[in-house]
Amino acid sequence: MANYVKLAADAGDQYLASLAEIQENFLKASAAFTARFAANMPSFETPAPVPTAQEVTDASFAFAQKLLKQQKTFTEKLFASSTPASSK
Repeated sequence: MANYVKLAADAGDQYLASLAEIQENFLKASAAFTARFAANMPSFETPAPVPTAQEVTDASFAFAQKLLKQQKTFTEKLFASSTPASSK
């Protein structure tokens, strides 16, 4: 089974490296777009306080981290409770 772990880790690393490259290219294109059109963008007034994109992102990722931690804990407890004592 150790071979599976290595293969899964390698595949995950390759995926994350590709994703990082795609994200960097997107950021470069986004910065170029913003630089080109920012001067012509109208400004909008909001009637009530609206959270910033950074605040929404921080709250969303904080929740995702808590959820992932809870799911990992649950899965570990599930494996522990479903494993016969003789095979531990």
